[in-house]
Amino acid sequence: MTIACGIDIGTNSFRLLVAEVGDGCLRPLAYDLVTVRLGEGLGATSLLAPAAMLRGEAALVRFAGKMAGYPLHSVRACATHAVRRADNSRDFLQRAEALIGPVEVLSGEEEARLALFGALSALPKSLRCYPMFMVDVGGGSTELILEVTAGSEPRVISLPLGAVGLTEDFGANLESMRAKIRGILAPALRSITAGVMVGQDLSLVASGGTATSLAALALGLDRYDAQLVQNYQLSQAMLHRLVVSLSALSSRECNALPGLGDGRGEIIVAGVLVLEELQQALASQSLLVSDAGLLEGILLSGATGC
Repeated sequence: MTIACGIDIGTNSFRLLVAEVGDGCLRPLAYDLVTVRLGEGLGATSLLAPAAMLRGEAALVRFAGKMAGYPLHSVRACATHAVRRADNSRDFLQRAEALIGPVEVLSGEEEARLALFGALSALPKSLRCYPMFMVDVGGGSTELILEVTAGSEPRVISLPLGAVGLTEDFGANLESMRAKIRGILAPALRSITAGVMVGQDLSLVASGGTATSLAALALGLDRYDAQLVQNYQLSQAMLHRLVVSLSALSSRECNALPGLGDGRGEIIVAGVLVLEELQQALASQSLLVSDAGLLEGILLSGATGC
């Protein structure tokens, strides 16, 4: 067993995971999440705001303190949409690397592959049906992954559909938000599924904060429980009920729901709409939620060199 650390520097949240790794499996030792909203205002300015960078630095100082308590064999820190898009990302990276060491900026395609790697580490083989379609809705982008057969090279596409960006662009105008989502999803799905027979029995897997929060809400959890969320089947009808109920609430009311604190309630509706539009476009009857995803993929890839 080795002890490894993964850090996900996302557009909405920064996450830390320290775990023992052996035989491709991991046993969590420490986990932390800070809602930084690094991508706040990015769509309008193409810059990381000074206040957002300060929030990011504070989160990384906190992470560094937690990492210091473990004999780490590997540390892999990766940044995603906000950092790869911002014109001033080098400024933030220099400050971040002074706190936690090297930070890699993932391409959208690399992000998608790592999300799949992480999800598969926790997905029982009995639940893997092919072709398998996976989606990861993030704060700044949405990654689509299609694995046609077990172990085959995945087809991946990264889309500029993030819960933070959509919320900032459209606010409560959900019809316009839906139109934007559909306009981007439709050609992407034609491209990624070209030559593949995709029917209603398609296995649709979702990772990321939107999907796990929805599973927790559907389960009626007072406190988040990863074991209950992992492999939860979110039906099309339940997803639609969540869209209706969440869109009827104010941001403050959404933030007050269990599991939607620290600002996630402010962007959850945008994330839900992406999932609902995708599920409808694929005519999938249910969505399998994975608690594991990008963060686990970052950690495992750093520990194993894959």
